[in-house]
Order: sequence, then C-alpha cells, then structure tokens
Amino acid sequence: MALAALPFLRLFHLTEDFMRKTFILTFILTICFFVSTAPVKADEAEQKRTISVTGEAELRVVPDQVIISMTAESRNKALLDAQKQNDATISQLIAYVEKDLGVEGKNIQTDFTSVEPMYQQCNYRDEQNGSCSPLEITYYAVRKGVQIKLDKVDSYEALVTKALQLGVTHINNVEFVTTKLREHRDKAREMAATASKEKAAALAGALGMELGKPMTIHANQYQTFYQHTARGGNVRMMQNSIANAPSEGGMDGSSALALGQINITAQVNVTFEIH
Repeated sequence: MALAALPFLRLFHLTEDFMRKTFILTFILTICFFVSTAPVKADEAEQKRTISVTGEAELRVVPDQVIISMTAESRNKALLDAQKQNDATISQLIAYVEKDLGVEGKNIQTDFTSVEPMYQQCNYRDEQNGSCSPLEITYYAVRKGVQIKLDKVDSYEALVTKALQLGVTHINNVEFVTTKLREHRDKAREMAATASKEKAAALAGALGMELGKPMTIHANQYQTFYQHTARGGNVRMMQNSIANAPSEGGMDGSSALALGQINITAQVNVTFEIH
C-alpha cells in the first residue's frame, strides 16, 4: 500500500514546487509593473536646456625685459689676428654693457669661440692645371656669441646701435618678455570668462530666454605672441574682449626702434543652463 502511494506523493511534491515558482514569478512581474507605471516627476521628465559659448580675450602688455642674442664674426688670413679682433669686439661690447648700461655680469653670457677655415673656391679646370688649390685657406672665420638680458627696456636701441659699431655682425634673436606673465594670464582668463557670460546672456535674451547657472567650464590653452606696432603692421585681435595692461617702463613708442606689445590671449568654453 505504501509503495502504491509513492508516485502520488512524488507528483504532489512536483506540483507544490511548480506552484511556488509560479507565485514568485508572478510577484516579481507585479512589482516591475508598478515600478514601470509609477508617475515620473515633471522636473525629471523635462530635459534641461543649455547654451554653449566661447569667450575670447586679449591682453596687450608692454614688455619689461629684452633678451638679445648677437654674434661677432672676424675674418683674417692669419688665425691669431682673427682671434684677437674677435676677442676685442666682445670685450669692448661687454665693457660697454656693464659700465654704460649698468647690466650685471649674471645677465651677460658668452658662447665658446668657433673657428672655421674657409678654403679657396676652384673650378675643375683650374684645379686640374694646378692654378688653384681647393686645400688652400683663404681666411679664417672666428665667431663668438653673446646673450644680454636688459631689465631696462629703453636701453635696447642704444645697445643694438653700439654693438654694430663695435663689430657685431649678426643680431640672431631679440626676445621681448614680461616678468609678470602668470599675472597677465590670470587676468586674460578672467576677461574671457566674463566675455563668455556676456555673450551667452545676449544670445539667450535675443531668443526670449533667461540665462541660468554655468553647467560646465573649460579653459583652453593660452597664446602669447609679440606684436611690433611701430609701422602699423597687421594687428591680431581676439573677438570679445581687448584690454591694454598699464606700462611700468614709461615707454611711449616714439623711438626709432619702437617697442611693440606682448599679446596674451585666452579662451574659455562655458555651457550655461537657460530657462
């Protein structure tokens, strides 16, 4: 009798397990239904409106330092004479810079002396008949470079003029710099941020909307370039905001070698909320 009831008990357990799983599945589906049909708040359903603008600013700064790189080249068939002439030029230049311009020795740097023998230029026929030797030295070229940093910008013209009179043959590079570059960059960034807000407010107002709080802010890299304005050359200008930083050196740009300006530009990309 017990053996006959065994299949019935097994069927009962299987039916009970199936009903339990069916109940759990039905319960989960019911919860998911109520969650999916729950009311959504109005502020979550409404997508935020934004406007993205780029603010640009340019700050014009008068340089307060000048770094000049020069080279004196002496030529002579006798190597020692060329060397002496070159040393004399450099020595006289350094003496003038220190005594007359008041430049400290730490702001004067000289390079190593280079010597280059210049050989006779021969054509093929003269070289073959022996009337010209390509191994014959025509002269020696002795060169020495010097770099001078001027803290007094108004001494720039006098230095260049005197250097050429003493025998300097090449003005390799003239770099105008400002010692307050970080301060001016911060100012340019602030100007660009203000310009972006003004541009966004103008655009939003033209569309009948109000400007909200900023959502994202991205500051682009800075650009710094020197602009010579003595002859009224091409002028680079940024879009929204342009300002002139006050000059500390009192340069009015009236000299023959009139100084230009260091232009520091910045860009700021801002996304504002509008409503």
